[in-house]
Amino acid sequence: MEKCLVNNGSKKLFLLFLLFSFGKMDLVFSQSPSVFTQKIKNFTTDNLGNIYTLTLDNQVVKYSLDGVEQFRYPNRTLGEASLLDATNPFHLLLFFPDYQTVLTLDRTLSVTGQFNLFQLGFQGARAVGTSSDGLLWVYDETSFLLKKITADGTVIAQSGDLSLATGQPLHPVFLVEREQTVFMTDPEVGVLVFDAFGQYRKTIPLPGLIEFQVMDDQLVYFREGQLWSFHLTALLERPFSLSFELAQAAKVQVANGVLYVLESSKLAGHRI
Repeated sequence: MEKCLVNNGSKKLFLLFLLFSFGKMDLVFSQSPSVFTQKIKNFTTDNLGNIYTLTLDNQVVKYSLDGVEQFRYPNRTLGEASLLDATNPFHLLLFFPDYQTVLTLDRTLSVTGQFNLFQLGFQGARAVGTSSDGLLWVYDETSFLLKKITADGTVIAQSGDLSLATGQPLHPVFLVEREQTVFMTDPEVGVLVFDAFGQYRKTIPLPGLIEFQVMDDQLVYFREGQLWSFHLTALLERPFSLSFELAQAAKVQVANGVLYVLESSKLAGHRI
């Protein structure tokens, strides 16, 4: 695999690209992207420059920024893993929805803990994510509550009844905590925003989103073949203009001066 090392200058340049401005934002990429050879179904990145892939045979593989494999974790006993959360690179989260089980992994991909959501009283949870203090955020679809829990199910914080707050039952599929704020998306409604105690603040009307990134004061997401940025203060949405086309079903993530694109089980990193 071609190395995709990014220096500090490139990172600063990338931050400049993310500054919200009027009109389209043009991103120029390297001619030869770095390609990960294994077939994968999902991936994520962390704030230290590491890349984590989830292979078709349910193995988590951690790569350094220059594409060197660091660690590997296989699990074939809990069904298909659907989520890999690296918000905290020292406390990773791996979610198996069929068994309603969440595993936590350390930086070497060794298992450090487990949440059995069935045993903790949850039924059919789909939106889970790690909290800044190493606990678990999970949306309880039976009570319409967003909860932060410990491994034994103790509720540390929770929202009010969100069906009352929003006027409808919710079916969120993704959530993430950044800078003491929790963002949760329901494709039919948009992105719901909560404080660090789980209290509902507002809904950003961005229907159709499945996943997104929170980068400083912006949401960055891929929708209908286009990469977008939504400014959380200005409340304006602007598209990025890419130098190549992306498939409708691709997954895209921006990190460390690289645009990572997952398409047809192949992951490629395009350096800015």
